[in-house]
Amino acid sequence: MSRYRTSILTGLAGAALAIGIIAGTAHNSVAQDGYEWPQFFNVITPIVGTANHSLAVAWTGEFTAQTGSRARVLPAPNGFSRAAWLNQDEGRIVLVQASDYFDQMDAADGYATRDAGPTDTRMINMNQVTGWGYMVRGDSALESFNDIGPDTRVSYSPSSSFLISGVEALLAYRNLTPEQVNLIEVGNYGANTAVIPEGRADVTFTSPTSGPSYEAEAGPNSIRWLPLPLEEEDPEAFARYRAEHPGYVAMEVESGVTTAHGLYMDHAFQANHVRADEDPEFVYQLLKWMDEEHDSYKDDFTHAHMMSIENLVAFLDNGALQPLHEGAIRYLEELGVWTEEHQVRQDRLVEMAQAQEAGYRAAIEAAEAEGIAIEPDNQAWIDFWRDYRAENGLPENFGQTVLALN
Repeated sequence: MSRYRTSILTGLAGAALAIGIIAGTAHNSVAQDGYEWPQFFNVITPIVGTANHSLAVAWTGEFTAQTGSRARVLPAPNGFSRAAWLNQDEGRIVLVQASDYFDQMDAADGYATRDAGPTDTRMINMNQVTGWGYMVRGDSALESFNDIGPDTRVSYSPSSSFLISGVEALLAYRNLTPEQVNLIEVGNYGANTAVIPEGRADVTFTSPTSGPSYEAEAGPNSIRWLPLPLEEEDPEAFARYRAEHPGYVAMEVESGVTTAHGLYMDHAFQANHVRADEDPEFVYQLLKWMDEEHDSYKDDFTHAHMMSIENLVAFLDNGALQPLHEGAIRYLEELGVWTEEHQVRQDRLVEMAQAQEAGYRAAIEAAEAEGIAIEPDNQAWIDFWRDYRAENGLPENFGQTVLALN
């Protein structure tokens, strides 16, 4: 199935700079318990109204109050911008979930730019374990994936790759092409949900933990969710779905809007990342503070209780999908929860990430030597990167390769 493509929204980055929101990379510091914190740093999040933005506001507020180091939340319009902003030094920490990471490492959609493409980033902590699924209005006739057909109005937002993949996965399950359904294009994450209670679309891919979902549930018609089919119900259809939607773990929903509780749905382990070359001491001290001071902010937002070492270890024990930063590993080693098995997988993930980033940089240089512009909407560049991967032994699908690790 062909990818829908969109260009990264760089204009907002310029606007942010114009109004004085500069990169949080200064290293003048504030003394705290023997460690000198940076004077300030930016935390790049999804847009205002999302659970991860609210979560960042909760912990950074407490962090700043306790340490005097100003941790500022910088909301980005989409996942492509978040990746680029980290590489442009507009922040030191960025929200990433596994599906975002896989798409970035594939340079899919709006990640196919110089700044947003494959980058060796590393996890530092777990934010949330978040359900993701397919919402319909409470009075909808749709009850299951099998009710999706040629006349279904499917909300489609090109603003982030995981929203694109959510649509592609649903259509792949039903063996439908985008041309066989009625795609209702919207501009951002909030609108992607709002079209359901408004009656402008029949189904959308979103999260039960997001603010727009709570608003939709409180509306006059409320909402429902289509349960994820069990693999054994139709193995071939599920295989098509999972091929478009790697990086998720299926389980029952426990958090978010009540209409989703108890339903079988995909979940994403959502984490904060830093670049691989980030200061290990900064990462170590920050994760230590997040753990030791968890009680001071875990009630400041509905889902902040999930920012726990236990959830980070659960991610590792279930097969980490992204490598950890060395500063985070140091703290886990001190706690006695970092294992030899974790290190073996870590080494393989790091090797893959470094090879992918190096390959991407080499591909850009080779493409530009042939006069090919590095743009997501340039099919010549998309084809060049695909062929470069095949010729140089890089994964055709980064996420599937990670999932295949033993």
